[in-house]
Amino acid sequence: MLDELLSPPADTRPTAHLNLRAAPAGTAHVTPPYPGPERRHGPSAMNRWLTMMLDEMDHGLLLVDANCGLRHANQLGWQSLQAGDGLRVVKNQVLPRHAEELSGFLGALLGACSGRRRMLNLGSADGAMPVAFVPMSSPEDDGLAMLVLGKRHRCESLTLDFFARTHGLTAAETKVLRALCDGQRPKEVARGFSVAVSTVRSQISSIRIKTQTASIGDLLNRVAVLPPITPAMKTALSH
Repeated sequence: MLDELLSPPADTRPTAHLNLRAAPAGTAHVTPPYPGPERRHGPSAMNRWLTMMLDEMDHGLLLVDANCGLRHANQLGWQSLQAGDGLRVVKNQVLPRHAEELSGFLGALLGACSGRRRMLNLGSADGAMPVAFVPMSSPEDDGLAMLVLGKRHRCESLTLDFFARTHGLTAAETKVLRALCDGQRPKEVARGFSVAVSTVRSQISSIRIKTQTASIGDLLNRVAVLPPITPAMKTALSH
């Protein structure tokens, strides 16, 4: 049974209630929205609003029961499962991608379903994804946990673009800011853009003046706490 669950799955997306049109040739693939029951069976207005709110979060969120059953996923959580970023869904069960991580995953999940918070790093060493296991149980539940998936980027591209536009950054300054957010140092930024380090430092100084930040660290902290701006395509898919 374990070998069956951990074997590479075929396409496991539930499709009975999806109405998906084929994308025109040459267009980018878009992950279909998570087709959970609260999206399929005429939910109340409040449920729809709560679902939309969860889809706006810039962390993947999975609601999982003690048997690894997937109860709900927001859009980023569903995309992560489809991509196999540390976790994947097999026959509607959430499981770690690597068999050797199953024991630790089950221990953290059952602990969270019993009221104990845990955190694990799942996936390959060079691309490990932190996952927080948060208790979500109430007396009438059998045991539920929310899995909060770590962010892959300090700030999403669209959010960064809005921040840059709001503060009047030039296209070149926006590229420098994006590189800084990716962890590059000024010398690495200069090398990547084939410009002098002095040019990059001048651009950083201009960015700091426009954003009224005292240092690069202050600038990155400002960007890190920005609220997410959701792409229109993802919003449309959630309805």
